[in-house]
Amino acid sequence: MSFPVIAFLGACVFVTSMISGTFGMAGGMILMGIMLTILPVAVAMAVQSSVQLVSNGWRCFIWRHHIVWQVLPWYMTGIAIGFSVMLLLKYVPDKNMAFTMMGSLPLLSMLAGKHLHLRIDKPHHTVPVASLLTFVHMTAGVVGPLLDLLYINASLTRQQIIATKAFTQTVMHALRVGYFGLFLMLVTGESHWPEGLDILPMVFLLTASVAGTTAAAWILKNMNDKNFKRTGRALIVMISAYCLYQGIGGYIQR
Repeated sequence: MSFPVIAFLGACVFVTSMISGTFGMAGGMILMGIMLTILPVAVAMAVQSSVQLVSNGWRCFIWRHHIVWQVLPWYMTGIAIGFSVMLLLKYVPDKNMAFTMMGSLPLLSMLAGKHLHLRIDKPHHTVPVASLLTFVHMTAGVVGPLLDLLYINASLTRQQIIATKAFTQTVMHALRVGYFGLFLMLVTGESHWPEGLDILPMVFLLTASVAGTTAAAWILKNMNDKNFKRTGRALIVMISAYCLYQGIGGYIQR
């Protein structure tokens, strides 16, 4: 990657990490949309997940005292099931498919939220949903808005939502880095880390991720629960529209 591209991505990582750190979603979706525009799918997935791994991990540390630990064993079970399916399929989506899924699934989740009453504190909800979300995470790139379906009916504070989602997302991003950065090398016979993931640029992007996440902590502390949910949904609708435009437009131009 050239220096202007690295500098541009660094600024995007800082801003989107700040958005994710504030709302627990949307930032990763925006970053994925930007990276899919300028990078190959596998590289975009690996870079975005590397950044989000650090961002979510740092956010998890900042809000560690608010993590709802009792729901995590069931969520980890779902992640294991979903990742096993992905390993069996060895699937990499093309850009149009990734954009279309990333744009449509959050909007569908908003509609589903009116009819589904899922709760993350109920194992029979968490295991199947986590399995599905892990597969979607590997193919569409983001699951924040869909993951929110497990939280909207649970009696949790915004800090508990941010902290618990950060923990589960850290695990999912670690798996996706391994899948696109290491596992696919074994499958395809490539003997090197994907082009575009050089050490120094990645260190710069990861540092920007930590800085943005740290800045978000102050914003979250000074935001009330009503604005937290309302602004997050507005961001999701805007980026979903952009992704659908890119994905459907790509299919039409074929």
